[in-house]
Amino acid sequence: MVPHPVRKGETKAMTTDTNTDIRHVRRQLRMTQEEFAHAIAVTASTVNRWENAHAVPSRLARRAIEELMSRRGLCPAEAAGAPTLAAY
Repeated sequence: MVPHPVRKGETKAMTTDTNTDIRHVRRQLRMTQEEFAHAIAVTASTVNRWENAHAVPSRLARRAIEELMSRRGLCPAEAAGAPTLAAY
């Protein structure tokens, strides 16, 4: 298996929790990967890599995710188990 390249601003996933939490947040927002990606200005393949433990969100992406959650009225504490993304 050939490892996926890590793009600028991304790092290898350290835990599965980060990726599970991204998926959980996206599902709580009732968004597809494409919709979620568009809303935070990344590609759908980037969201897919986050959710499948090939990469983790950059600080800028985490900030965009938290802003999206805030705009949609989803507080990290209310995301039914998804901890704040600032921990990553």
